[in-house]
Amino acid sequence: MLDLFKKEEIKSLKTRISQLEEENAKLCLQLEKRDEKAKKSIATKQDVDRELNEAINKIASLQNEIQILKKEIYTELKFRYSENLSRNRLDEMMFLLGGMQSKLSTLITLYMPKDASPGDMAKDTVNLIDSSSLHQIEKIESSTGKIIFYDTNRIINLVIIPVFPVLRSECSLNRQFNLEPLKENLEYERILVLNTHAGETLIGIAQADSFIEHEVIRSSVMGKHKQGGWSQKRFQALVEEDVKHHADKVRAMLDPMIIKHTDIQYVIAGGEGKLIKMILEGYNYPVVLKSMDAVLKGNADQVLREAMSVRCYWI
Repeated sequence: MLDLFKKEEIKSLKTRISQLEEENAKLCLQLEKRDEKAKKSIATKQDVDRELNEAINKIASLQNEIQILKKEIYTELKFRYSENLSRNRLDEMMFLLGGMQSKLSTLITLYMPKDASPGDMAKDTVNLIDSSSLHQIEKIESSTGKIIFYDTNRIINLVIIPVFPVLRSECSLNRQFNLEPLKENLEYERILVLNTHAGETLIGIAQADSFIEHEVIRSSVMGKHKQGGWSQKRFQALVEEDVKHHADKVRAMLDPMIIKHTDIQYVIAGGEGKLIKMILEGYNYPVVLKSMDAVLKGNADQVLREAMSVRCYWI
């Protein structure tokens, strides 16, 4: 029965990969057409460049999602279910978990900081988790730690990757799950959200799950190098110059924003790693890296939802 379930899960993941690859192919075709349009219409170059950048970013995001799904299929990690949960959906899940109660003490709660493992916890409790689940828990990658809700009757077997780092180890075996540290983990005063992509970056200060201030900075960054014209070396130098110019524009907007908001606790950053480093150079904030799509049509709320989402695995 379990093998059948795994086959169905793998079939579902492969179907999703096919859908993503088809969407990726369509976007590549759109990219080629827009590239031709850019050559023919100098007057609309800025608009076309922005469309090109959006398409490039979307393709990169799809390719990243495809790789994640392929990894879940072809590595040892075989999950019953995995998904990014918005804050609203996480609140619903916490409400359900908080209402659960067992007749005996069968509900295990583990809070593990980054680089910790179940073996570092109370062995009498951890030994009640089956070895297959323990193996999968250890293999899940996370820069913020892991939160595990496990029922020894195997009704619940859940791993949550939180937005903010788990700061201390906790382990409990009881008739109810211990949700208080998770609730505390979700609390924050103010955070800086940074979403960087080619020629387009969103910066914003978030409080109470909404932006109190944000800016979208756009600039022209050259696309792919083609044969003919500039040499590859010259072309790359021009691209790096564009990227540096874009980073400087972002910092010019970011500096006064940070001066105004001195109580920033974390930076949640997504997009291009090189740009993130250039923009945050000299700042001393704890940084949480997330996978984020490009800002589409100035939709800052969508960026914030992605920044505050958590990854959830049903093992």
